Amino acid sequence: MNNTELTWVLLAVALAQTLAARILWRRARLYHRPIAAYRVLPEQAADAVESSNRIHFSLGSSALGASSSLSALAAAEVVYRLSERLAVSRQTPLVTLSQPLTLPLAQDTLRRAYEFRQNMAHYRSSAAAWYPQGARSLSFAAGAASLAADADVHSSVLLGRFGVEMALLGESALRHDQGLIAHSDLPEGQAVAFVQADEALLGEELYVAAAYLNGSPLERGGVVALDVLRWLVILGIIVAAVQAAV
Repeated sequence: MNNTELTWVLLAVALAQTLAARILWRRARLYHRPIAAYRVLPEQAADAVESSNRIHFSLGSSALGASSSLSALAAAEVVYRLSERLAVSRQTPLVTLSQPLTLPLAQDTLRRAYEFRQNMAHYRSSAAAWYPQGARSLSFAAGAASLAADADVHSSVLLGRFGVEMALLGESALRHDQGLIAHSDLPEGQAVAFVQADEALLGEELYVAAAYLNGSPLERGGVVALDVLRWLVILGIIVAAVQAAV
């Protein structure tokens, strides 16, 4: 079996498992493995609304049309799901980023959330702020951290592509007693997130946000299918290793 055939087989298996899990989710009690960050995020959103404070989201250097496109879209989905909850308040959440191509995505994400809540009077496109771009941009981190501190935000949620500059954002959040949830698709940024954040999203956990934040049965079924495929791959590796050793 060549690589193309293997890819099609895996896609077919994933689709079948997702549909099967969707049906089972409606008829039986299925459970996701717990991810602490997705338990904390809705609580932070509720606290921000009750205290009339803002939440700072940052997409870092995630960029559409680049290798970080998937991270940008996944992070925007988290922003949308939480902004739906925050849009009942007059305090618009802040979104910072360092890639100009991602700015329209951030603005549209906020707009859709406020439109869903029929509260467009309080939507502000300026709530999405661009700072100088560049990989591991310390100027971006300094600007975003200063904005979050000046706005006295309730918590900071850093999702997407970050390098070591995440340490500057995280240190500012901790110094100003802000809650901190963080993720990076780069190893150095992930290491910083693991050390500094109250709760860190690890690896592919960012990409299952839709299922954990009021997801549909199909989205939740997709997460179940992903976990099943993960264990099948692990089993396949073990079997291959045993066969090679015999």
